[in-house]
Amino acid sequence: MKFFIYTMTLFMLFFSACRLKDAQVTPVGEPLPYNGPSQTVKQLLDGSGFTIYKAIWKKVNMDSVISANGLQAYTLLVPADEAFTKAGVTLAAVNTMPVADLDSLLFYHVVDTWLSGDQLKTLTGSNAMRSLLTRGDLPNYSDRFPYYYYQYLGLHDGKLVINGKPHPLKTLEGTNGTLYVLDELLKKPEQDMIDYLKNNPDFSMLMEACRINDSIYQLNWGSQGFTKLLSTDANSKQFTFFAPTNHAFQQAGFNTVDDLRQRALRWEVGYQHYDENGYYVTPYTSLDSMFLSNHLDYSGATQAEYPMQLFSNDLMDNPALANYLIKAGSLYHPPSQYIRLVFTHSAAGIMVRQLNSPSPAVPLATTDLLFRNGVIHVINDGMLMP
Repeated sequence: MKFFIYTMTLFMLFFSACRLKDAQVTPVGEPLPYNGPSQTVKQLLDGSGFTIYKAIWKKVNMDSVISANGLQAYTLLVPADEAFTKAGVTLAAVNTMPVADLDSLLFYHVVDTWLSGDQLKTLTGSNAMRSLLTRGDLPNYSDRFPYYYYQYLGLHDGKLVINGKPHPLKTLEGTNGTLYVLDELLKKPEQDMIDYLKNNPDFSMLMEACRINDSIYQLNWGSQGFTKLLSTDANSKQFTFFAPTNHAFQQAGFNTVDDLRQRALRWEVGYQHYDENGYYVTPYTSLDSMFLSNHLDYSGATQAEYPMQLFSNDLMDNPALANYLIKAGSLYHPPSQYIRLVFTHSAAGIMVRQLNSPSPAVPLATTDLLFRNGVIHVINDGMLMP
């Protein structure tokens, strides 16, 4: 026992004698020079000439907002003074505008995560970034669980792309964030898809097709339907809709509302059931099944659980979108959901067709129409036939 105590005492003395400095190694060579940013985002902004942006920042006390949100790193989208003036927002106007309006404007141009210029260059398509602008008064949202306005940033042909729109790429890099200098003021979406489609006579056939389908679902089993997804609701996040015009329907042989009705009644809709593989299947009308891929198979039964907005740069730059797995299926639940579309582009524009379809691709007539509940690309020359 005495021997054990003696041995342990010697060990402890030896251990305590080993100090950190004894293990240190003398550096070899010269230290590498640091060529990165030397100023914070706020210091860059303060030292810049963005007079109007800084005036708004000061009036809304943005420093306290940044602190309250606990933002250690963030991204600023900074319209130049000329961009503000072009939009009618002058320095004199800022001095008289209500703080609430300036809040909304500035919050939409501040993103709560950091995307550097170097990171931007590595992206394929767009990066979804949450702005500080929120709303709690939309259906099934609240101040505690608000609706967030997103900004989608990407790079295409050497230009900064925000929500599908190109801008010259001008960056100021800080130690905790990046400033992207913009040539125009970004406008938040003020409408839902339903507002645009209902008030545009070019989409009257589409609205009738949705109405007919929804009435059949309601009559048969009291649920389903696609129309409700066209309005902002917390139960379904933003999605992408390739919306066919009346001309597109006509090219597919649908000239009247009765043509739509006859197609919808081609077979009975049936009931929800489990298929032979144990997946939960929601049946569709013969009309609805024809353009499910136009809205990525989202419906009243299969709602978007996270934002799925695809902008023109995504369609052009990301070949992996074809057959992309949106949601994995599981037994006793719906089967897997995929993007059943293929996109190509040329000088003529972006073309789209259904995956594995013998039908020719059709062009997108208009792209990147941004709404609170998603983005619309317009198809005017034919349907996405299977």
